[in-house]
Amino acid sequence: MTERLNTIIKTLNSEQLDGFLLFDANNITYLSGFTGHAATALVLGQHAYLLTDYRYFEQAKAECSVFEVICRDRIKQSLAELIAELLLKHGIRRLAFEADHISHSAWLGMQTHWPETDAVPFSRLVEDLRYTKDDGEIASIQQAAKIADDALHEMLKSVKAGVTERELAAELEYQMAQRGSQGPSFDTIMLMAERSALPHGVPGDRQLQHGDLLLIDFGAVVNGYHSDMTRTFVFGQADEKQRTVYQTVLGAQQAAMDALSEEVEGLKLHQASQHILNQSPYAKYQGEGLGHGLGMDVHELPFIGMGKNLMVKRNCVITIEPGIYIPGWGGVRVEDDVVLTDNGLVQLTQFPREMIEL
Repeated sequence: MTERLNTIIKTLNSEQLDGFLLFDANNITYLSGFTGHAATALVLGQHAYLLTDYRYFEQAKAECSVFEVICRDRIKQSLAELIAELLLKHGIRRLAFEADHISHSAWLGMQTHWPETDAVPFSRLVEDLRYTKDDGEIASIQQAAKIADDALHEMLKSVKAGVTERELAAELEYQMAQRGSQGPSFDTIMLMAERSALPHGVPGDRQLQHGDLLLIDFGAVVNGYHSDMTRTFVFGQADEKQRTVYQTVLGAQQAAMDALSEEVEGLKLHQASQHILNQSPYAKYQGEGLGHGLGMDVHELPFIGMGKNLMVKRNCVITIEPGIYIPGWGGVRVEDDVVLTDNGLVQLTQFPREMIEL
């Protein structure tokens, strides 16, 4: 935590900023170690404060080693008044704030309490640090991926004719919880037959029938870090079209993986995958994006797709998830979590990628 905070302080100094006000919960956790809610962080030179209330005060003191924790009396003092008090105490003239994580109206209301301080909107100050992962972060994502792998293996035992999307989604989340997940990475996507053409559809009461596609997109959480995997199955024997679409998607994913042997622009990965999809009869049904960064947020930098020219650097953890979605027929997506290391690409999700008939 100290190294991360020192990096922020150096950036503030280089930008001639006296302080930095944080609102985003994950950014606060990343810098301070505090994993609760209802907190704001304030970095003022060599002084770092975590502002919370009685509900999280003891937890914050236990988790924050480099931040001074202040318990605000919510009845007697507003958050803006407490911040103003600290700005005055340290003589802060130029204050950066997380412009992407507070509404315009809320900020205007707060800023009236420190008219002598020049507020400077800032984006990606912490997110740029989170762009690449250290060994501990990668280990947490890998553990989350292992939980998801194992839970999927167990959940598939419940697949039978007549079972609903909602029932299978609940079973999968239960199996992840049994294995130590802090919760699902996001609301599990469990879609059958023609509904699998909905890239982010919500599980419903559709019952599984022989010949159906079954698309499952899900993840686990360990130490606040997410995994994210998609697998598409066929219940019963696959027909020729299902096999062709699946192999096309799998080939597109492999092309992107092959291109990630060294640091590369995300756009290059997208183009490698898109080249395979464009050669298929189903090119017009391909998804627009290829993947995204993964960490404390399930969707974070770098985003990979057309118009995205961010680099996939060493120790970036990303998803690679091409898909084909045909309205009225169904969809196929294959998604894995990978990290670029000094030795090339390492796949964190390990569930088999080839087509499986259940």
